[in-house]
Amino acid sequence: MTQDPAINALIATLKKIPADQHCLWFADENSLAALPHLVQSHPQLSLCTNRYDIHQRALALGIKSTFNDAELNPKQTPPTAQQHVLARVSKEKPLTHHVINQAASKFGAMAHLHLAGLKGEGIKTTIKKAASLFAKNTGSLKNGDAYSGSFSEPLNSPALLETQDYTGVRQIGDFEGFRLFSKPGVFGFEKIDDGSVLLLDSAHQYLQSQHITPEAILDLGCGYGLLTLGCQNWGARYFAATDNNAAALIAMQANADANDCTVDIIPADAGADIDHYFDCVVCNPPFHQGFSVSGDLTDKFLQNASHKLTSSGYAFFVVNSFIAIEKKAARYFQQQKTLVNNKRFKVVLLHKPLKR
Repeated sequence: MTQDPAINALIATLKKIPADQHCLWFADENSLAALPHLVQSHPQLSLCTNRYDIHQRALALGIKSTFNDAELNPKQTPPTAQQHVLARVSKEKPLTHHVINQAASKFGAMAHLHLAGLKGEGIKTTIKKAASLFAKNTGSLKNGDAYSGSFSEPLNSPALLETQDYTGVRQIGDFEGFRLFSKPGVFGFEKIDDGSVLLLDSAHQYLQSQHITPEAILDLGCGYGLLTLGCQNWGARYFAATDNNAAALIAMQANADANDCTVDIIPADAGADIDHYFDCVVCNPPFHQGFSVSGDLTDKFLQNASHKLTSSGYAFFVVNSFIAIEKKAARYFQQQKTLVNNKRFKVVLLHKPLKR
């Protein structure tokens, strides 16, 4: 079993579902560890995931998988079939509510919903809210440190849960003449991130001071694309933006379209498998995996940045000041320099990637 009691509770539920009934597991980043346990767990199982790494891993394991922004598809099963939707609650409540709403409204009378999460994640409240959309429910069932609940017989025209208009892309502000668009599901989706602005200012100043004009720029972990837009006046001829999150890719595309920017937008796990080299990489890496801080994510972004950078290229990373990126970066780059540290964020210049 996994180290996540909520995932274990869902797997136990999945194994009790009759073999002739259809099961759709919604997998955000919290479900990555579940994948090996889902192989041959149910003959009618498929995945819907908003994470490209999970999608790729599921396919490699032989699990049917669809990569999109949490859009559950009832067309994949006959309308008279029993359909079970299983979801571990996300740290993003609009996303969880979006999944619950679809289970209650898109699959007809044959829909079943199964939720699980930990007490500190608001699972008991989520179970109560989900119960308002169904005629039958189990209530909160305690499974060690986890709580789970199952629901069936969706109500006709239920009052759906608040999602902050999850599927809607909306303008959130302006930045240096660019209109900024974003949506729920993107980390900090309504913010103009101070760390990213600091990176843009300090990196551009450095390049200008060294009379460097990059030819190709990669925004590694692009989010809605603030760094990509901010680099547009650096003189590059080619821009690429990549993210693991389907919502981020949608928002990035919206920003490219709205601002008439030509950007190659690529789904990838921290830039892995991108078939191009760049003389400039910009990155504001995430450091949370699910509900916990993960140092492995920073390593993954540093390693992939070194792989995508030309031998004479430059990578600019911005991280919270408490993140010890310097020691990690020494494994992948010969040279590094802290351009600025304002006690909240620091921008680190990385140069000369070590031999691949």
